Amino acid sequence: MRKSIMTIVAAAVLATGAAMATAPAAGAAPAGPARADAAGTGRHGQSVDRDVRRIPAALKAADVIYSPGCSSTTLPIDCTITEPVVTQHETTYPFSFLPGDHVTVNAGGCVQTGGHGLTWKRYVDPASDNDLYHGLITIPGATGDLVRLVNVVGRQYVVGGRGGSLKLGYEDDGYSDNGYTAHDNGTGNQCLNSVNAFVRIVVS
Repeated sequence: MRKSIMTIVAAAVLATGAAMATAPAAGAAPAGPARADAAGTGRHGQSVDRDVRRIPAALKAADVIYSPGCSSTTLPIDCTITEPVVTQHETTYPFSFLPGDHVTVNAGGCVQTGGHGLTWKRYVDPASDNDLYHGLITIPGATGDLVRLVNVVGRQYVVGGRGGSLKLGYEDDGYSDNGYTAHDNGTGNQCLNSVNAFVRIVVS
């Protein structure tokens, strides 16, 4: 009988030891995805993963041209978008901003605004604009919604809030004849020897 009791006690001790060996220690960092998330929270190192989305088919069809840097997932990022959409008031692009990003924008070139005679105009600061024909931009958490590019170019912004996706727009009272075909020197020769519109975004 005594031997049986000793056997039961020994088995109980072994079971308790096994449970303690497999239980996480108090205050220990969680394993798996939670630990991976904590490791990826650094902001401005070269290993920061921005999770930049791929360019969707809808924007490919619009003939927007992206430089290779637009698909980068590590800082610094240097992305140039050539021939941004100018046939509608606003377009959301597959380029994301994260909180803490330092963003600088440069832009230039010209756009076909349609009509008669010389009709191309500068994308950023059009002459003879009648308060139209301006390129627009939204950097979520940094600028207002679709502000004029002329007021953003050359300044550095720090993204706050949750960040979000880039939006570019165009200011016009009619979009059906806009684009990048039939290049001319533009109203008042403002597009003489110019290139098609572009927006360059540098994130650091």
